[in-house]
Amino acid sequence: MKRVLVGSMLHETNTFNPMLTDLEEFRIRGLLFGDEILEKRRNTGTEMGGFIETLEEKNIEIVPSAHACPLPAGLVTTEALDTVLGAFIDTLDRTQVDGVLLAIHGAMVTQEQDDGEGYILKTIREKVGQDIPIIHTLDFHATLTPMMAENADAMTIYRTYPHMDMAERGREAAAMMARTLNGEINPVVVIVKRPLLIGPPHNVLPHDMPMKRIMDRAREMEAEIPGVIAACPAQGFMQQDVPYNGIGVAVTTDNNPELAKKCADELADMIFDKRKEFYVELPDPAETIRLALKSDNPPVAIADSGDNIGGGTPGDGTALLHEILRQGVDTAYVPICDPESARLAAEAGVGSTVTLEVGGKSHSLYGPPVKITGKVRTITDGLFLNRSWGGYWGGVIGNMGLSARIDVDRVTIVVTSYRISPDNIMHAKSIGVYPEDYRMSVCKGGLAFREAYKTPVVNSYIQSDTPGFASSNLKNFTFTKIKRPIYPLDDI
Repeated sequence: MKRVLVGSMLHETNTFNPMLTDLEEFRIRGLLFGDEILEKRRNTGTEMGGFIETLEEKNIEIVPSAHACPLPAGLVTTEALDTVLGAFIDTLDRTQVDGVLLAIHGAMVTQEQDDGEGYILKTIREKVGQDIPIIHTLDFHATLTPMMAENADAMTIYRTYPHMDMAERGREAAAMMARTLNGEINPVVVIVKRPLLIGPPHNVLPHDMPMKRIMDRAREMEAEIPGVIAACPAQGFMQQDVPYNGIGVAVTTDNNPELAKKCADELADMIFDKRKEFYVELPDPAETIRLALKSDNPPVAIADSGDNIGGGTPGDGTALLHEILRQGVDTAYVPICDPESARLAAEAGVGSTVTLEVGGKSHSLYGPPVKITGKVRTITDGLFLNRSWGGYWGGVIGNMGLSARIDVDRVTIVVTSYRISPDNIMHAKSIGVYPEDYRMSVCKGGLAFREAYKTPVVNSYIQSDTPGFASSNLKNFTFTKIKRPIYPLDDI
């Protein structure tokens, strides 16, 4: 029986956020080792769930090593990287394997490594040698690098955003591994880049034009060109200052690097040619709330773009809450990560009336705090089960930490102790909030929340140009490492 190591390390790093991503951040989302991975990720809507399902179907022995998926934030600490990578190497020291199958993000930056995933792959390649296949998945917002291609045999990348195909990509990667081990294919991968920065909340959804045409062409290549195994565009992650930032394409073929390069060049050129169509103008917070109040198609979900937790932000921005209260919105739901306020509300107890200064405590960009007086309606420990019908991470336990629902008349504010990206509707329903009951809901996300906040939960969307580390206005950031020229920082 063939034996394959499985592991994951998924982190999207916002280098403009000074908050380090340390081991505690890893533990909050579940840092798993060995058989824990099989117990807690089997039958889940994740890459690991897909790995497990397909490898078991193919009668391949699974060697579980380490699984880490902290929320996006600032640089990953050296200690955290060493802990997970060290577990991979320890597993390889203890067990002879025939292949290595990894779920990695592609946009991880650590205190010492601008290309975190490239470093992981290179380290593993040096450990196992050239004859052991290394195959991995990547996020659609991966920053592709030469080191990733040099140290992997094959890769596949999410094709959806919101990312609802994690398990499918896991199954695809595991199937490629099985075919490789059986001698059916000899995969090679080529990566190409173009000087373009795009990403949420721009016009970048894969099912909308212009990205749809590019994704359709990638699927045509896989279906119609003999030897093309996986043709995968990657948008990259705008909010990081690293040398290889920008869009890219990875194409895996059956032992044909020239074909891979040709296909990758075609797709990359298609993306670059549409560069000006990706950019959109967003309303500021005051205009956003005015537009939501005037909407003839409520409920409305509002993207708090600058405080997009999925883009590595603190989750305590108050710009939209301030405007909701200032403009006298009748009904609204606003989540805020504020452990101090959650603790004070819990101490006061359900039914109590509390006066708190909420949010705006992480950084001046996200303040000032907003003074509220309201009734504590619910207190929870913040643990909930993500549902497959509710968005991302179906079957995985979410963790908001100690949390409280506070009602200020009919404006509901939920204060949490841990950041929670609004990728699954259960983050709201678990504390008794039903967004469909409100005129508007603030979503601390870019576009990923749309799978959780879809009809009948909401009927329309507004993306807001709020301040923060995930702002879509790149003029707010200072880039020193990125290769120039690059659009839109430069007019090319």
